[in-house]
Amino acid sequence: MMRVGSTNGIGKGTARVLALRGVHVVMAVRNVATGGKLKEKLLQKMPNARIDVMEIDLNSIDSVRKFSLAYISRGLPLNIRINNAGIIPAAKFTFSKDNIEQVFSVNHLGQFLLTNLLLDTMKKTAREIQIEGRIINLSSDLHRWGVDKEGIVFDEINDEKRYDHFIYFI
Repeated sequence: MMRVGSTNGIGKGTARVLALRGVHVVMAVRNVATGGKLKEKLLQKMPNARIDVMEIDLNSIDSVRKFSLAYISRGLPLNIRINNAGIIPAAKFTFSKDNIEQVFSVNHLGQFLLTNLLLDTMKKTAREIQIEGRIINLSSDLHRWGVDKEGIVFDEINDEKRYDHFIYFI
């Protein structure tokens, strides 16, 4: 099982409960030091838990690709994939490391790419253990305020004039 966004909030609680239930948890984290501290804290309470911490920055397509290659090279199975990481809009319009509006890049593109890159691993695991895998996407209701009547205008994702962080906090 792999989680993205594991070091606080719902992600932290989910990682704890799954480890408590005997699931091998791979915490995909941006801050490895924070992930390592959480891992040690969880292992103090559950010394037999299987927890790994791996670095990923959803703000960078290269980091997502690097993570997926590292995960696959470990030969780990994958039958539960939980997309939990996300950022809220900053007051200032910001680009990702790949020159894509940052909120869209981190909350959507990075998650989608990672899931897509690991899909064959999930299929292989499902065949081997004869149990279908699950991909779980978590989000908030903030999307209701951020999409206008025309939906996502993909041709204008990087248009700073359309960016309005206040729309998320109505």
